[in-house]
Amino acid sequence: MKMHALGLVALAGCSVGEGVGEVRGPLHVELCDVSTELFDLKPTFFGGDFHDGSLVIRVARGGETAEFSDEFVWRINDTSYVAAHLNERIPVGPAGVAPVQATFRPNASCGRINIARYAPTVALEAMSGYVIFSAIYRGDPNADATLRLTEVTQFSVELRDPRVVRDTDPSRQPNRAGHP
Repeated sequence: MKMHALGLVALAGCSVGEGVGEVRGPLHVELCDVSTELFDLKPTFFGGDFHDGSLVIRVARGGETAEFSDEFVWRINDTSYVAAHLNERIPVGPAGVAPVQATFRPNASCGRINIARYAPTVALEAMSGYVIFSAIYRGDPNADATLRLTEVTQFSVELRDPRVVRDTDPSRQPNRAGHP
Protein backbone atom coordinates (compact mmCIF):
# COMPACT_ATOMS: atom_id res chain seq x y z
CA MET A 1 0.00 0.00 0.00
CA LYS A 2 1.41 3.40 -0.97
CA MET A 3 0.38 6.81 0.27
CA HIS A 4 1.40 10.08 -1.32
CA ALA A 5 1.02 13.78 -0.71
CA LEU A 6 2.08 17.01 -2.31
CA GLY A 7 2.16 20.29 -0.46
CA LEU A 8 1.60 19.04 3.07
CA VAL A 9 2.21 22.04 5.31
CA ALA A 10 1.90 22.13 9.09
CA LEU A 11 2.82 24.82 11.56
CA ALA A 12 4.16 22.70 14.38
CA GLY A 13 4.98 24.18 17.74
CA CYS A 14 4.57 22.28 20.96
CA SER A 15 0.81 22.17 20.65
CA VAL A 16 -1.93 22.21 18.06
CA GLY A 17 -0.88 24.14 15.00
CA GLU A 18 -2.50 25.44 11.89
CA GLY A 19 -2.02 23.50 8.72
CA VAL A 20 -3.10 22.65 5.24
CA GLY A 21 -2.29 19.67 3.11
CA GLU A 22 -3.27 16.30 1.82
CA VAL A 23 -2.55 12.64 2.40
CA ARG A 24 -3.92 10.34 -0.26
CA GLY A 25 -3.36 7.11 -2.09
CA PRO A 26 -4.55 3.52 -2.30
CA LEU A 27 -5.69 2.01 0.99
CA HIS A 28 -6.11 -1.73 1.56
CA VAL A 29 -6.54 -2.98 5.12
CA GLU A 30 -7.43 -6.69 5.24
CA LEU A 31 -8.20 -6.68 8.96
CA CYS A 32 -11.21 -4.40 8.56
CA ASP A 33 -12.08 -5.10 4.92
CA VAL A 34 -11.24 -1.62 3.60
CA SER A 35 -10.07 -1.42 0.00
CA THR A 36 -9.96 1.69 -2.18
CA GLU A 37 -7.56 3.14 -4.71
CA LEU A 38 -8.73 6.69 -3.95
CA PHE A 39 -8.36 7.20 -0.18
CA ASP A 40 -8.09 10.88 0.80
CA LEU A 41 -7.48 11.76 4.46
CA LYS A 42 -8.83 15.33 3.99
CA PRO A 43 -7.05 16.47 7.16
CA THR A 44 -8.55 19.12 9.41
CA PHE A 45 -6.23 18.69 12.41
CA PHE A 46 -2.50 19.37 12.55
CA GLY A 47 -0.44 19.09 15.72
CA GLY A 48 3.21 18.87 16.63
CA ASP A 49 5.17 17.96 19.72
CA PHE A 50 8.88 18.76 19.98
CA HIS A 51 11.01 17.07 22.64
CA ASP A 52 14.78 16.77 22.95
CA GLY A 53 15.54 17.27 19.25
CA SER A 54 12.76 15.01 17.98
CA LEU A 55 9.43 16.08 16.51
CA VAL A 56 6.16 14.17 16.26
CA ILE A 57 3.57 15.54 13.83
CA ARG A 58 -0.03 14.34 13.84
CA VAL A 59 -2.20 15.01 10.80
CA ALA A 60 -5.80 13.83 11.18
CA ARG A 61 -9.33 14.21 9.93
CA GLY A 62 -11.36 15.65 12.78
CA GLY A 63 -10.30 16.43 16.30
CA GLU A 64 -11.47 13.14 17.78
CA THR A 65 -9.12 11.07 19.88
CA ALA A 66 -6.70 8.88 17.95
CA GLU A 67 -8.81 5.78 18.58
CA PHE A 68 -11.67 7.18 16.48
CA SER A 69 -9.83 9.23 13.82
CA ASP A 70 -7.93 8.48 10.68
CA GLU A 71 -4.48 9.92 11.29
CA PHE A 72 -1.04 10.07 9.73
CA VAL A 73 1.83 10.48 12.20
CA TRP A 74 5.39 11.49 11.40
CA ARG A 75 8.24 10.91 13.86
CA ILE A 76 11.39 12.84 13.10
CA ASN A 77 14.13 11.46 15.35
CA ASP A 78 16.67 14.24 14.80
CA THR A 79 15.45 17.62 13.58
CA SER A 80 19.08 18.77 13.19
CA TYR A 81 19.63 16.04 10.60
CA VAL A 82 16.50 17.07 8.70
CA ALA A 83 17.49 20.76 8.89
CA ALA A 84 20.83 19.86 7.29
CA HIS A 85 19.01 18.03 4.47
CA LEU A 86 16.16 20.39 3.57
CA ASN A 87 14.79 19.97 0.04
CA GLU A 88 16.38 16.51 -0.22
CA ARG A 89 14.76 13.08 -0.13
CA ILE A 90 15.08 11.74 3.40
CA PRO A 91 14.49 8.01 3.91
CA VAL A 92 11.35 6.93 5.76
CA GLY A 93 11.22 3.48 7.32
CA PRO A 94 11.43 1.51 10.55
CA ALA A 95 13.04 2.97 13.67
CA GLY A 96 16.76 2.31 13.77
CA VAL A 97 16.87 2.05 9.98
CA ALA A 98 15.62 5.44 8.76
CA PRO A 99 15.79 8.95 10.29
CA VAL A 100 12.03 9.44 9.85
CA GLN A 101 9.17 7.07 10.67
CA ALA A 102 5.56 7.31 9.53
CA THR A 103 2.45 5.54 10.75
CA PHE A 104 -1.06 5.65 9.34
CA ARG A 105 -3.98 4.69 11.57
CA PRO A 106 -7.24 4.22 9.62
CA ASN A 107 -9.35 3.93 12.77
CA ALA A 108 -12.36 5.88 11.44
CA SER A 109 -12.19 4.16 8.03
CA CYS A 110 -12.04 0.75 9.68
CA GLY A 111 -14.93 1.55 11.99
CA ARG A 112 -15.23 1.46 15.76
CA ILE A 113 -16.86 -1.99 15.86
CA ASN A 114 -14.10 -3.59 13.80
CA ILE A 115 -11.42 -1.88 15.85
CA ALA A 116 -12.95 -3.04 19.15
CA ARG A 117 -13.46 -6.58 17.83
CA TYR A 118 -10.10 -7.22 16.19
CA ALA A 119 -7.56 -4.90 17.77
CA PRO A 120 -7.39 -1.78 19.90
CA THR A 121 -5.95 0.11 16.95
CA VAL A 122 -4.91 -0.55 13.37
CA ALA A 123 -1.50 0.96 12.65
CA LEU A 124 0.16 0.67 9.27
CA GLU A 125 3.88 1.41 9.46
CA ALA A 126 6.02 2.86 6.71
CA MET A 127 8.49 0.19 5.63
CA SER A 128 10.12 2.31 2.93
CA GLY A 129 9.78 5.62 1.18
CA TYR A 130 10.95 9.19 1.34
CA VAL A 131 9.92 12.62 2.56
CA ILE A 132 11.09 16.07 1.44
CA PHE A 133 11.04 18.85 4.03
CA SER A 134 11.50 22.48 3.01
CA ALA A 135 11.35 23.66 6.65
CA ILE A 136 11.53 21.97 10.07
CA TYR A 137 10.67 23.26 13.54
CA ARG A 138 13.71 23.12 15.85
CA GLY A 139 12.08 23.58 19.25
CA ASP A 140 12.30 27.31 19.99
CA PRO A 141 8.79 28.46 20.95
CA ASN A 142 9.99 32.10 20.90
CA ALA A 143 11.21 31.92 17.30
CA ASP A 144 9.37 33.93 14.69
CA ALA A 145 6.65 32.20 12.67
CA THR A 146 8.91 31.24 9.76
CA LEU A 147 11.23 29.31 12.10
CA ARG A 148 8.28 27.48 13.72
CA LEU A 149 7.07 26.23 10.35
CA THR A 150 7.39 22.59 9.36
CA GLU A 151 6.74 22.03 5.69
CA VAL A 152 6.66 18.73 3.85
CA THR A 153 6.57 19.38 0.13
CA GLN A 154 6.34 15.76 -0.99
CA PHE A 155 6.35 12.23 0.32
CA SER A 156 5.74 8.68 -0.78
CA VAL A 157 5.69 5.75 1.63
CA GLU A 158 4.99 2.05 1.41
CA LEU A 159 2.86 1.00 4.39
CA ARG A 160 2.15 -2.41 5.85
CA ASP A 161 0.42 -3.89 8.87
CA PRO A 162 3.25 -5.26 11.04
CA ARG A 163 0.88 -7.83 12.58
CA VAL A 164 0.53 -9.66 9.26
CA VAL A 165 3.22 -12.34 9.21
CA ARG A 166 4.65 -13.17 5.81
CA ASP A 167 6.89 -16.21 5.49
CA THR A 168 9.64 -15.36 3.02
CA ASP A 169 11.78 -18.45 3.57
CA PRO A 170 11.87 -20.25 0.17
CA SER A 171 12.36 -23.64 1.86
CA ARG A 172 8.89 -23.35 3.40
CA GLN A 173 7.10 -22.19 0.26
CA PRO A 174 4.81 -24.63 -1.55
CA ASN A 175 6.39 -26.44 -4.46
CA ARG A 176 4.84 -24.79 -7.51
CA ALA A 177 5.94 -27.55 -9.89
CA GLY A 178 4.02 -30.22 -8.00
CA HIS A 179 7.14 -32.00 -6.76
CA PRO A 180 7.96 -32.57 -3.07
